[in-house]
Amino acid sequence: MTTKKFQLLARHRTMLIIVSSTVLICGALFATGPSATPEVTREKAWPVTVVDVTPSHIRPSFRVFGRFEASQSAVLSSDLVASVAEVVVREGDQVKAGDALLRLNAGDIERKGQEMTARRDGARAGLASMQNELSLAERTREDYAALHAAALAKRERHRELLERKLISQVLFDEVQSQAAEASIRYQTQQRVLADLPNRLTQARAELAAAEASLAQVQADLEKSVIRAPFDGPIMTVAAAPGEMNVPGRALLEIASTSSFELRLEVPDRYIERLQAYLAAGVPVTARTEGEREFVLARLARQVRQGQGGIDAFFLPADAQARDTVIGVVLQASITLPAEADLVALPSESIYENDRIYRVEDGRLLATSVERVGETGDQGIHRILVRSAAFKGGASVLVTQLPQAVNGMLVTPIRPPPDNLVPDASASMVKEASASMVKDASASMVKDASVSVRKDASASVVKDASASIRKDASAPTGEDVSRSIESDA
Repeated sequence: MTTKKFQLLARHRTMLIIVSSTVLICGALFATGPSATPEVTREKAWPVTVVDVTPSHIRPSFRVFGRFEASQSAVLSSDLVASVAEVVVREGDQVKAGDALLRLNAGDIERKGQEMTARRDGARAGLASMQNELSLAERTREDYAALHAAALAKRERHRELLERKLISQVLFDEVQSQAAEASIRYQTQQRVLADLPNRLTQARAELAAAEASLAQVQADLEKSVIRAPFDGPIMTVAAAPGEMNVPGRALLEIASTSSFELRLEVPDRYIERLQAYLAAGVPVTARTEGEREFVLARLARQVRQGQGGIDAFFLPADAQARDTVIGVVLQASITLPAEADLVALPSESIYENDRIYRVEDGRLLATSVERVGETGDQGIHRILVRSAAFKGGASVLVTQLPQAVNGMLVTPIRPPPDNLVPDASASMVKEASASMVKDASASMVKDASVSVRKDASASVVKDASASIRKDASAPTGEDVSRSIESDA
C-alpha cells in the first residue's frame, strides 16, 4: 500500500510540473507576440518617365487605307462579224493612244471596198459627162435658136411666093418640112437644156452615195483594227486568234493613265479640315510605301454604305506614283499643313484616346486633350494633341501605368530627349510593375509571419488547455489522503 501511495504522489507532482510549464510557455508566447499597435503606412511614390513639352507648329498626319484605281477605263469591242486575225498586245502592256491592239480578218471588207471604189469612179465619170453636156447645151442654145428663126423666116417667104404663084407647091412643102425639122431640133435642145440640171443633180447624188458607201467600207476597215483610245495599261485581253467576233463582244479593256488616282477613306474628324484646305488651294499630300507621293484632288459627296467616313481622291505627283499597280490596297500617310499649339507625345501617354496625365508637385493631374493627328518625324511615331493646359509648357507622363489615377504620388524621371522612345516607356512600365509585385510579395510574407505566430500561440494554448483538462481527471491530494487512511 505504501508503494501505491508513493505512485500517486509522483503523478501529482508531475501534473503540477506540466501545469507550471504550460503557464510559463503561454506567458512567454504572449510576451513575445506582435504588438497590437497599428503600423503607420507610408504612401509609395511610383517612379515614372515624364517629358517636358511646349506647344509649337507641327504638321499633323494620319494613316488610312485605300485602293489605287483608274476612274476611266474602256472596254473595247467591234460591231463587225469577222474572225480575229491577230492580238498585238498582252495583259499589262503599256500602250499609247492610237496603237494597234487587235486586228480582225478584213478580206471581205477589202473586196467590198474595191467594189465601192469602182462605183464611186463610175458616178464621178457620169457627173463629169453631165457637166460637159450642160456646158455644150448652154453654148449651142443661141445657134439652135438662130437656125429655128431662119427656118421660120424662109417658110414665110416661100409662103408669099406660093401665094403669088411664083413657086410650085412642091418647093413650098420642102421648105416647110425644113422649118418643121428646125423647130423640132430647137425644142429638143430646149428640153435637154431644161432637164440637164436635174440629171446633173442625180449624178451628184449617185456620186455622193458611192462615196458614202466607200466611206462606210473604209470605216469598217478601220474597225477591223482595234486601237488604243488613250495612253494606259492593258487590263484584260479576252480574245485569241481564230475566234469569231460578234457585235458587242468585249475584246480588250484598257485604263487611262491620266485617270489614275488613290482612293482613301478619311475619318469624319478630318473631313472639315480637308474641305477647307481644298477651298483655299492649300496642298495636302499622301505618301505610301516606297515614298510614292500623291496630291489631294477632290472629296466624295456621299458616304458609301459600310463606311465610317468619305472617300478622298489623290492624284499621282510623279511617275513613280503612276506606276502603282491598279487595284492594290495601300496604307497611306496623309500629311496636313502645319497647325499651331500642338504637342507630340508617345502613344503610351494617351489614355482612352482623349486623356493624358500631367505631373505637378509629384502628383498626377488628369487632363483632357484634343487628338489632332499623328507625326512620324525621324521614324518615331507620335500622337499630336492640343490642350490649353500645355500653354507655357508642362510635364507629361509618358509611362503607361495600368493603375494611374488623378492625384497619384509619383517620382518623375526625365530621360534625355534622344532616349524618349517607346522602349524606354515599356522599360519603365516593367520596372514599376516589378516594384508593385515586390511590395505585394513583401506584404504577403509579413502577413503570413504574423499569422504563423498567432496560429502557433493558439495551438500551444489549445494543447495546454487540453492537458489541464486531461490532468484534472487524475486523483487530487485529498483523494490520495483518503486512500491512505482507508488502507490503514
